[in-house]
Amino acid sequence: DTGGQIKYVVELAKALAKMPGVYRVDLFTRQISSPEVDWSYGEPTETLNTGPEDGDGADLGESCGAYIIRMPFGPRDKYLRKELLWPHLQEFVDGALAHILNMSKVLGEQIGGGHPVWPYVIHGHYADAGDSAALLSGALNVPMVLTGHSLGRNKLEQLLKQGRQSKEDINSTYKIMRRIEAEELSLDAAELVITSTKQEIDEQWGLYDGFDVKLEKVLRARARRGVNCHGRYMPRMAVVIPPGMDFSNVIAQEDTAEVDGELVALTNGDGASPKALPPIWSEVMRFLTNPHKPMILALSRPDPKKNITTLVKAFGEC
Repeated sequence: DTGGQIKYVVELAKALAKMPGVYRVDLFTRQISSPEVDWSYGEPTETLNTGPEDGDGADLGESCGAYIIRMPFGPRDKYLRKELLWPHLQEFVDGALAHILNMSKVLGEQIGGGHPVWPYVIHGHYADAGDSAALLSGALNVPMVLTGHSLGRNKLEQLLKQGRQSKEDINSTYKIMRRIEAEELSLDAAELVITSTKQEIDEQWGLYDGFDVKLEKVLRARARRGVNCHGRYMPRMAVVIPPGMDFSNVIAQEDTAEVDGELVALTNGDGASPKALPPIWSEVMRFLTNPHKPMILALSRPDPKKNITTLVKAFGEC
């Protein structure tokens, strides 16, 4: 995938690698050697950053940092959309497991005193990676964390409400039932689920067999008091963590008199703008009754499933 979720996951990996106590972060994805995509998609390893520095400003080790590890699975010379990757996930898991076993020995020699160094946690993003993370977690006996990003049951409900496709057509296009199966498996294996909103917990994860909002609260309370839960278990839904971005490379423009003057000029006020008006501005102005109001920039494909109409409706009604 190449969407916003990928940007988020890459930023997360880089941020984790900079945290004290984190030696290495490996971000697993698919290797593609095809003229349809950039050559970098075929590189088996890519360095994102070299991790934190010690008190003397030196790197902590040659393997320290965040890395993208690209695993060959499925046809190597073809880009496949995510809905077509399900039959090849076991191949991905096998490759990831081999890499982890190898790195455990390498890190053991570097920082483990000759003893293998195993992952502290395995984090699955989206349903397919959650499915893979569940298998790796079980094989390695390593805790698993899950971030759903978007959920199959909720998506199925929304698509059915639109009335454009039957359930059979939706499943054929999006492999939605396989996705839901993977999400249920991921829920069963995860110790912690990262969410963005309370609505995601209550109204989206609440649709799943493996999670019940009220029961999860009861089990958590019983566990805190040391009361027997009779073998019942549910993953803990994390306190809401809004998606974050790295703005360190963004130069913020200060609100100065000059900037205010440009705004006035662009909105047909008095004063001259030092910049030429963009050609699109006259088209945009037709829709703005009050250009001074804050704007929302939404970027996505013109696809009904991106739900842009709801954003426009909500913004227009507020």
